[in-house]
Amino acid sequence: MTTSRTGRDGRPLVTTDMAAYSLGKSPRQFRDWARRRDVAPAGFRPNPARGQPLALWDLADIADAVRSASPVV
Repeated sequence: MTTSRTGRDGRPLVTTDMAAYSLGKSPRQFRDWARRRDVAPAGFRPNPARGQPLALWDLADIADAVRSASPVV
């Protein structure tokens, strides 16, 4: 888990909602998708609503998972 706010490629870490939107999925669908591809959050930040901490995802990890799932032609 990283403690900085940027991922491996220098882009900012994103919340579950933002990561889900980037793939056209709901947050629940995204978490299921990430679990099936062994993609884990890169960090966490406190939830302003005082609930469970918000997961932060590395877009580079998501891109790697998308590329590995795509068929090579």
